[in-house]
Amino acid sequence: MMNPTGIVPVEFKVLIKVNLLEDKTTGGLWIPETSLDRQQMAHDKGVLVAVSDMAFSDWQGQHPEVGDEVIFNRYAGSVIHFQRENGDREQFRLCNDKDICAIIQLVTPD
Repeated sequence: MMNPTGIVPVEFKVLIKVNLLEDKTTGGLWIPETSLDRQQMAHDKGVLVAVSDMAFSDWQGQHPEVGDEVIFNRYAGSVIHFQRENGDREQFRLCNDKDICAIIQLVTPD
């Protein structure tokens, strides 16, 4: 996954592209923006898009790589809003490597 923001994490920081929540319920009701912002801040899944040189250097065993889908601590790090030229809005989190709790791996049935 490419890092479109131009933000390069330093020290033990990582940049995660947060999976955006839908702004409508399954029943078709619009969720108010203030409520959606609170829910989005509490969201805890995304794709790792950039890591600093020192990130994961003190980890034992497996650690996430750029492009991996990860679960991170709720409310961790700084929220960064990025708007593409076509108007699409993306949200990123700049947080510590230790805020990543798990790597999401697809399990294929045998």
